[in-house]
Amino acid sequence: MVDDDTPKSAVELAMEKLRARDDFEEVVLSDAQKKKIADARSRTRAKIAELEIQQDGKLRQVASLEEAEVLRDEIKKEKARLEEELEKQVAKIRKKS
Repeated sequence: MVDDDTPKSAVELAMEKLRARDDFEEVVLSDAQKKKIADARSRTRAKIAELEIQQDGKLRQVASLEEAEVLRDEIKKEKARLEEELEKQVAKIRKKS
């Protein structure tokens, strides 16, 4: 039993706020769902790492700062796309009960 005078962690406070919202529904994931989510995150991290390695090689070959900035913008957009794709995959996995 937790003493009411004990300070709450940030996680506990955040969970209380979420539970107070009407649209919050705590989802319990199965082990299979957790594994699929972990695999999806791992694959996305690998893709991002590969992109960064490729970008480093390309950056070494560029002749101007403008070209380097274009490459950096491209990788930033690609990372955002991959992360968005990951969130969609995770949401899809979570919905499957």
